Amino acid sequence: MSSITQALALYDMAGQIERLRFQLRALPPAPAIPHLDSVTAQVHTLAGILTAVSDQVSHRLGLSSADAKKAVVVYSAALVPLGEAMTELGRLQAEVTFFNFTTYPRYHNSPSDLERQLRDINEIITGCRDAADEALEVAADELQAAAVELAHPPARVQAATPARTPRPVNSAQANPAPATPSPAAAPRALKSR
Repeated sequence: MSSITQALALYDMAGQIERLRFQLRALPPAPAIPHLDSVTAQVHTLAGILTAVSDQVSHRLGLSSADAKKAVVVYSAALVPLGEAMTELGRLQAEVTFFNFTTYPRYHNSPSDLERQLRDINEIITGCRDAADEALEVAADELQAAAVELAHPPARVQAATPARTPRPVNSAQANPAPATPSPAAAPRALKSR
């Protein structure tokens, strides 16, 4: 598998993570409670990404190229922040479920108590969403950085950079006469300061 193919696969995975981040940020802000279906869909999406990353690690373990080994390291490193994001999204899903089926039925006839419960769950939801977004950003950044490195290894970048060609030099430019300040020039330089 070529380094370009490896790089494209890493870019694709980073793109999937960025789309999930966009969906996560599209959840309604406090004091609204996100709809359980949308949170569940995001958990399923992240589970699919985690499975795909794990599959990429397993697939590339059998390959012997240096690029494949590099991809294994990068995918393996991405599993950590993706796992953290899954923890936070799972917690968010659990809190929304608990609110919908336990807290709201219990307090819906008591506005002041319900307002306090809403404030508490909104703090938790916001914290979970922010933590998941940060973890997903780390994973996407790692994958994108590795993709750039695989697509443009240092040797190729240097080879692709055109060598500087010397400009034709005339004899006057090649051996300029030593500049000696004339007595008339010195006072002008002092005046300009």
